[in-house]
Amino acid sequence: MSDTKISDFEQIIERAVSRLVSVRHENSGSFVTTPSMYPSGGAVVIWIDRAHPRYFVSDYSFGARECEIMGADKRQFRKHAEPIAEQYGLTLSNDGALEALVSEGQIEGAIKAVANASQEIALSYANRIERRRLADVRVVLVTKLERVFGQASVAKEVEFKGASTTDWQIDARVQVGDDIALFDTVTPWFPSVASTLAKFGDIRLLEHPPMRTAVLSGKEGFGTWITALSQVGNVMDAASSDAAFGRLIH
Repeated sequence: MSDTKISDFEQIIERAVSRLVSVRHENSGSFVTTPSMYPSGGAVVIWIDRAHPRYFVSDYSFGARECEIMGADKRQFRKHAEPIAEQYGLTLSNDGALEALVSEGQIEGAIKAVANASQEIALSYANRIERRRLADVRVVLVTKLERVFGQASVAKEVEFKGASTTDWQIDARVQVGDDIALFDTVTPWFPSVASTLAKFGDIRLLEHPPMRTAVLSGKEGFGTWITALSQVGNVMDAASSDAAFGRLIH
C-alpha cells in the first residue's frame, strides 16, 4: 500500500488538473487552455472577453487556423464549419471564429460548446483530408499490385475474417497459387494506424495466417508507429519498387 497521504494525493491530482486547464488573464479578457486537442497536437484555447453585463466567448479563430494549415481556404472552411456551429448554437464570424454571447451563469456551458465545436470542425476536416489521402494511396497500391502480379490475382476492398471471426475490410488481397497476401494502406494519422493494427493483429492469430503488409503513404510522420506495425506484419512504403513488392510472394 502506498505511503502517500490522502492530502498529498489530492495535491498531486490538483497539480495534474491545473496543467490540463489553465487561464491567462489579459487587460481585456482571459485565455482558457482546455484539455481538448486539435489534430496538430495543440490545445484548444478559448477567449473570454468582458462585454458587461454579458460575456463574449470565442475560439479566437484557432479552429479556422487549424483547417487553414491543412489546406482549407476560407470558402471551404465556412462550408464545413457552418453546420457544426449551428448544431452547437454558435455564431461563425467573418474571420472564422466561433462565438457566443452569454450571461455569467452560461460561461461554463459556452466554454464547453465552443471548445467542442472548434475541435470537431478541425477533426472532421482532418478526417476528410485523411480519407482523400488514403484513397490516393490505395489507387497507387492496387495499380502496382496489378502490374506486378496480374489483374486476375488482385482483389480490392475485400473482407477477411480474423481469429475473432470479425470480418475486416482490407484494401487489397493478392492470391498466387495457394499463397495469399493482404495489403492495407496506412497514413501517419492515429486512427489509420490503429485500424491496421487491429486488423492484422486479429488476422495473425489464425492457425494459418496469410502474409500481411502495411503500406505506408510515405516515410515521414510515422515515428515509432512503424515499430508497432512491424509487430503484426511487413511494412513497406507505397513508393517501393515493383521488384520489392514482387519479393513479398514467392
